[in-house]
Amino acid sequence: MVLLAGLPGDVESETAYRDQLQSWLEVLAHSLPLRNVFVLCDNPNAVTASAPPLLTNQLTSFQVLKASRAAFLGVSQTLASGTNPLVVVAWGHGGKQGSTPVLHVAGPRLTAADFSVLAGPHRRSHWVLIFRGSGSFARQLAGTQRDILSSEADTMFTSDPVGTALLLKLVRAEPARSFADLAQEFGNAVASWYKDRNLARTEEPTFWAEEQPPRLLAGEATAEPVGSVESGAEPPPSKSAKPEVASGELTAVWKEIIRVEPQQYPEADAVVLRQRLNYTLATAPAIATEQEEFVQILTPEGKHFGDFDISYSPPSEDISFLECEVLRPDGKLARLDPDAIREAQQESMGDYHLGHRKVFSLPGVVPGAVLHVRYRTEWKDFPLPHISLEIPLDEEVPVREAEIQVSLPKEAAFHFALERSPTALSSHPQAPPSPDPAVTQSSYSTTYTWHFENLEAHEPELLAAPGRHSSLLISTFPDWADFAQWYGRISRLTDGVTPELQAKATELTKGAQTDREKVLALYNYVTGLRYVAVPMGVNSFRPHGAANVLENQFGDCKDKANLLNTLLHCVNIEARLVLVPRFSQAHDEIPGLAFNHAISRVTLGGQNVWVDTTDDVCRFGMLPPGDPGRKVLVIDGQTSALTQLPTPDPKDHRLRLDGKMDCSDPQVPLPITLSAMAFGYPDYELRAAAQETKGHQASLPLLAARFRPASGAFALDKQSATSAAALDENFTWHAEGTFVGLASLMDSGLAKGTSEGSKAQEESSLSTDHLPGTKNSPVTLLHAPFWLPREWDLALNRRKAALFLNEGYPLTLDEEFELVLPAKSRLLDLPPVSEKREGPLRWRIEWKQRGERSLTALFHAELASGETSARETPALQQALRELFAGMSSSAAFRR
Repeated sequence: MVLLAGLPGDVESETAYRDQLQSWLEVLAHSLPLRNVFVLCDNPNAVTASAPPLLTNQLTSFQVLKASRAAFLGVSQTLASGTNPLVVVAWGHGGKQGSTPVLHVAGPRLTAADFSVLAGPHRRSHWVLIFRGSGSFARQLAGTQRDILSSEADTMFTSDPVGTALLLKLVRAEPARSFADLAQEFGNAVASWYKDRNLARTEEPTFWAEEQPPRLLAGEATAEPVGSVESGAEPPPSKSAKPEVASGELTAVWKEIIRVEPQQYPEADAVVLRQRLNYTLATAPAIATEQEEFVQILTPEGKHFGDFDISYSPPSEDISFLECEVLRPDGKLARLDPDAIREAQQESMGDYHLGHRKVFSLPGVVPGAVLHVRYRTEWKDFPLPHISLEIPLDEEVPVREAEIQVSLPKEAAFHFALERSPTALSSHPQAPPSPDPAVTQSSYSTTYTWHFENLEAHEPELLAAPGRHSSLLISTFPDWADFAQWYGRISRLTDGVTPELQAKATELTKGAQTDREKVLALYNYVTGLRYVAVPMGVNSFRPHGAANVLENQFGDCKDKANLLNTLLHCVNIEARLVLVPRFSQAHDEIPGLAFNHAISRVTLGGQNVWVDTTDDVCRFGMLPPGDPGRKVLVIDGQTSALTQLPTPDPKDHRLRLDGKMDCSDPQVPLPITLSAMAFGYPDYELRAAAQETKGHQASLPLLAARFRPASGAFALDKQSATSAAALDENFTWHAEGTFVGLASLMDSGLAKGTSEGSKAQEESSLSTDHLPGTKNSPVTLLHAPFWLPREWDLALNRRKAALFLNEGYPLTLDEEFELVLPAKSRLLDLPPVSEKREGPLRWRIEWKQRGERSLTALFHAELASGETSARETPALQQALRELFAGMSSSAAFRR
């Protein structure tokens, strides 16, 4: 057998030819009875390093040569005296040299006459020719004892054929089929490929059988089409799995997969034995990927890993499945026909084509089974002038071995960084992940390869910062200046002032005395517009025209920011669009599309004010969740570096809570009035809660949406609050209701225990005279009606990730309650002051007697930052424990 891969010419072809050659070798190792194999390619070293061991063990001769005309004729001379049947597979870039069809190799090109020399006069031979001009080669080769499959007949097409990948898929699925049947299936597959993509077919697969006339193979596709599944509809039944394969017939790749014992991973339902992700970044296609995983099922609960739902985005993105198989515990291999994979499609919205999904389930998924899925995707055109990607590294199960490989043209810029490097299993400290890739170069490309071993499963935790996943960031943008210039070009003219915009700006700012008042009026208007986003096409990046957004009265983040900027321009106030990585981060060393959000930079009094109009409950002066502290890119035609947004100050994010509780009858629910005023993030979250609970406000305390009583339970009678849409006033809340569980009667022994050592205790001389039948009433213990954020309870649990409280904002709480005691009562004890003076959470609880029947309970807390580091988290948890203990204190009185 002779395998000939032509001269690649670029990094895309180099990667494709290398992978296709490797696939041919894997097929040959377990199908044809071969004696001699000759491989001619542009990079022999890559083939020699990865040749399957079984192939070399079974052959008399296995030679890998540099693809050239001299080497090809040398192989012809070596085989000249032989009589064994010959199989030749040749693919690559074809064309014409003058008027002569040729196949491109290094140096002089190969012609049909050279192929005739290899064929010899008396040898039985089969030929697969997939390149431009293959029809002319086949016509000269056709004759007795020769069967030829070519990718064209008489007319040379204008682009390289797609047939090699399709043919390999057919051969892998059924290696034993006859050459004539393979040729017909190949013709059907080529026809289907063009039909599925609504493309005019430029190839004409042709079969040349000995002395018979050539037969065209790609008429109407006869292969059963795979129907799409409309959203919400039941998908059609899958085709049955392929016949089982005995363990002795497994391909070479399975010989390298070693199962693990379930007890090695006691908390896991499955484990990834091997994972491989290959990315080729070039131009045609822009991005090609190949993903492969071997997953061992460990428990019955892990069977869901046999169900797959993979998204892709046609027509820009193609997906093709190469392997879908299961190695059962008994050693039998069951395969799913990749053509049987169902497709689920969402309804399109106007001109927006929403994503598609490939949905399938593998057969025979039980504990001990190993799943193998391999598929490729291709983006024909990347929506940016350069590539910018985030490659996730985290898996929900442990990973034994992972490899990421990125190939790109030699001359291309390349930036990379590991963000939050994945964690090696504690039982394998000797194999930590390395941030440094291995770098190799070939004639056309540079390849970066990262290896990871024994990685922990990613365990999502409550109150963990969003987006805190391990990932590999890559970019081929030269620098941030290049990116900023590109974005400036595509967003140009979207902020054009029209008469309608000018009139609206004049109307909204009528009566405003200062620039700040003008900005505030325009901000409140734009913020109140509906947020609507369908991130597809060029408007995934480019704002819609401001005039259109004004007319439609809705838009996404960049649309609303651009509208605000344009309205501000109408009143001669400078404003610029700002790209933001909301809830993530951009990096100075990785230029590219790290952004998922847009805001405005407004110049007021010579100072920059950062303004986000996206959330309709966000007051002017506050950046909503996910914005503060991010590194952003200002699109002003001058900026070529990132700028950092300000971090929030605790004094700007406060909740003030006041109340008065009547304790005159401690044995019934205690009436209370409550008033709250919020600033900064508490204002934002209570407005959001008011929107969420609208329609249920009569029965749901608004404050309870985000806070909970530290003791007892609150029952609402009535409440009122500022309108969530009233962004020009502070948010306030007023409520009336009752508290239960704050007052309790205690016997003398317990009462003494609560006030040990206090002066009030000594003076009260508590004794059993309060028991029934005595002259004195019992002692009452009274807790304060303090409120705490609900998430502080969850923060106490054991955790691995750092805490992310209050959406990352600092928080200041000031609470003051007046507690009115019964008439003729005597105060026995007040709790001492308790406090925590050091961060990250400082707090103070204090009780005071204001009069004969009045107590005041005061609580102050200051959380310096809502986003703690791993080092700060234990200290914060300890401060919370001490706070909860302090909240349990109570005053004591008797009537």
